[in-house]
Amino acid sequence: MTDASESGCERCIVAIDGPVASGKTVVGRALAQRLGWRLFDTGIMYRAAAWQVLQNKVPLDEDESVAELIRDSRFELRDAPGRDSVGLDVYVNGRDITPHIREADVESTVTVVAANRQVREMMVAHQQNQASRGCMIVVGRDIGTVVLPHAPVKIFLDASEEVRARRRAAEQNAGADEESVLVATRRRDARDRSRRASPLVAANDAITLDTSNLTLEESIDTAEQIVRQRIPDLSASSDAGPAESG
Repeated sequence: MTDASESGCERCIVAIDGPVASGKTVVGRALAQRLGWRLFDTGIMYRAAAWQVLQNKVPLDEDESVAELIRDSRFELRDAPGRDSVGLDVYVNGRDITPHIREADVESTVTVVAANRQVREMMVAHQQNQASRGCMIVVGRDIGTVVLPHAPVKIFLDASEEVRARRRAAEQNAGADEESVLVATRRRDARDRSRRASPLVAANDAITLDTSNLTLEESIDTAEQIVRQRIPDLSASSDAGPAESG
């Protein structure tokens, strides 16, 4: 794997980690827009891997078969269409599968696929390569600890289980039952924190930002303050411009 410290771009990387529904993506997107950087939500790669496993009907409990399929597949990240977009779309073997990565079957499968040690190793290599291409807000669950341990800014975004479940339920179509979402949130947290490969944990040098009692705007403002404190020459770093993708 390529160590991000060798890329020369580590000075303009912000790593945002946190559990499900903690607000990583929405805060990261707003930060990217404010700074004129790219947003790289690493979760889309694991979702793409889960989609590929489902499409090929590989049994989830066959770790070696899952890993072999992912190893033989080509994953690409490209700029999302739209002049104002800061995000990236994900392609598998040349096909844009971004519209499918939020589907229910992918949602229920991604945690299992992401726990596959070999899959994580392959995805981490992809992520490190992508992060070497320019200034980025990189969000995920092991960015500050595994993917980009030398990032100058590490934020661990968190909120209470109840708040996160409420947010998650509101995001789902027609509004899901909050109690069932809370149960699912706790189950997802337990899996993410206990998995053998890259468990969810705050990096030792990360700043924990609890958004339980903050509005979205307050969360974004606080995160931006942290970034500007940690990267005093932010304007110089921003000169690198948005990352190229491919």
